[in-house]
Amino acid sequence: MPRLLFALFALAIGYQSYHLYYGDQGVKRQEELAKQIAYQERVNLHLKQRNEALRAQVDDLRSGEEAVEEHIRTDLQYIKDGEVFYRIVDK
Repeated sequence: MPRLLFALFALAIGYQSYHLYYGDQGVKRQEELAKQIAYQERVNLHLKQRNEALRAQVDDLRSGEEAVEEHIRTDLQYIKDGEVFYRIVDK
């Protein structure tokens, strides 16, 4: 009888330990979720910084002609009257 109780007790502890570590709410799952949360926070921080830079660029474009002119000059290669444009092409 004591052996049977010991075996049942050992099985119960083993079962509970398995579910504590590998179960749906277990330690292993919590570690995976913590890694996912850390990764998502890094992604969110990167996207937040990009959004702030884009917001600043939009504000610059809305507020002044200098930013619009700079944008046109760099992206569309716009030149003013009286300026000379030199294009250097690599061979």
